[in-house]
Amino acid sequence: MTEMIDFAAFVEKFMAEVPGGVAGDAEMRRRDPHPFVDTTAADIRPDHLDDDQIDSWFDYMAWNLWELIASRSTEGESGLIPRQEYETLSFVQQWDVYPEAMRAITAEVGVDGLVDLGRVSKREVGTKVNHLRNYACSLMAILGRGVGVKLDLVDPVASRSDVETCIQFGRRLWHGTWGDGPGLASGRGFTLPHLDRDVLDPLVAAAVSVEDPEHRAVFRRFNAATELFGFMLHYDNRLGMGDTGPYPLPGGGFALVRDHFLHEPAYPWADVAEGMPYAVTEVMVFRDDTIDVTINDIGTTFTTPSTYLDRLDSVVVFARDTMDTPMSELRILDDDEMRAISAQAEKGVLALYRMYAKKSVDEKIWDGITVYSHDFLRPIAQRVGIWDRIREGGFDAPTELTKKAWPTLASGRAGEILAPVFMMGDGFPSVRPKS
Repeated sequence: MTEMIDFAAFVEKFMAEVPGGVAGDAEMRRRDPHPFVDTTAADIRPDHLDDDQIDSWFDYMAWNLWELIASRSTEGESGLIPRQEYETLSFVQQWDVYPEAMRAITAEVGVDGLVDLGRVSKREVGTKVNHLRNYACSLMAILGRGVGVKLDLVDPVASRSDVETCIQFGRRLWHGTWGDGPGLASGRGFTLPHLDRDVLDPLVAAAVSVEDPEHRAVFRRFNAATELFGFMLHYDNRLGMGDTGPYPLPGGGFALVRDHFLHEPAYPWADVAEGMPYAVTEVMVFRDDTIDVTINDIGTTFTTPSTYLDRLDSVVVFARDTMDTPMSELRILDDDEMRAISAQAEKGVLALYRMYAKKSVDEKIWDGITVYSHDFLRPIAQRVGIWDRIREGGFDAPTELTKKAWPTLASGRAGEILAPVFMMGDGFPSVRPKS
């Protein structure tokens, strides 16, 4: 009973001390007035970091991750998909392959090129070169280091150079999105309003009223069907979706911009999406200023009241037919096409369930590892044009570290390992030598 009470305290507050939300960010900044998750044009340039900078990044990111898991309730374990197993193993795989891939990307485009990649999500919708990948590509690999240390497979001191690579790679992307200052939604009041206004305003201007009950019903079905389909296509996780905003609007109210990724050709099971657009983007306009909106660093929206879609005033849905479709060629979906895509998505979810049910546990774990290890980095590497080169270096094969961790993490102990990694800061062991 004592252990349960103690763990409950760690669920309630980070390290049983720091709350979630804006108050938690303020407390972390009181403890460290200049956290290294904030960026400047100068401090993103060095490749090597000092101990205090690494500790600062670790401390804030440990709280940020706890906040994401404990306070925002992301999706949990599935009875069909071994989520905890593939998550922990994918972190380990990423730790073994990401630093080298990040160095290859940096060598190709330089620091300024990474900053430019961070700007992509300011100018485009329906792209996976977005805040989620910028935020998570470094974090997921660092968590793999933490898991490896817990399993006595990784030396926390000897791995310092890869830690530096991961931290600076992510910070350079963050700087492209936000410039000087906080690089995370948690440091910006839990908002992600990063589309430039000259990009956002024409999208909002195309929104039409949902006063007609039939039009509203068509959109609500479309929103639900494409969200679930993207979720399942990406192996039961949120890599197939993401929100930005809220964007304050002239005259009051706000807009939310939501991407659902549907036809991701990277995965062999994506043939169920044949004929769908690569991505659809919903631009939703609300004129009710009493709705409280927060968006976390993985692009998940939380509102009070939770029935915010009941207060939707107008909406427009754009299709990006392929990953390379220019922004100038986005097209608006009418109700008939939304109905057709909704029907295909609903059938597609059932087909995915049937397909996943036929796979062995090990097959599903490796599929999940593939999704995580690909999807956090592939969009960036594709944009640079070196994804194929990175894959040729053994990126797709289970590494020796992954093979060593597999028996433990696939044996039912993944949850036992993940809990302290997510909730108690164990994902961020110090790089400092023990005295």
